[in-house]
Amino acid sequence: MEDIVEFLLARIAEDESNLHSWWNTASVPVLDRALAECEAKRRMIDQLQRLDTSHRRPMLLIMAVPYAGHPAYRDEWRL
Repeated sequence: MEDIVEFLLARIAEDESNLHSWWNTASVPVLDRALAECEAKRRMIDQLQRLDTSHRRPMLLIMAVPYAGHPAYRDEWRL
């Protein structure tokens, strides 16, 4: 289960890094919202870590869906 958590945190960090590179081309409210979304995802993962695996796993798999095209995404994570 730690693998998917590490995967998600790495993707969120990539998203955040990409957002910072758009700083000069996108509107500030859009960037602020997207950065807040990255932080919210980290907090959700933190909260999910407190649950047992049977409750945590489905939520982590759902959170990974947007990243299914990433080369590090594993087939076993597909819903």
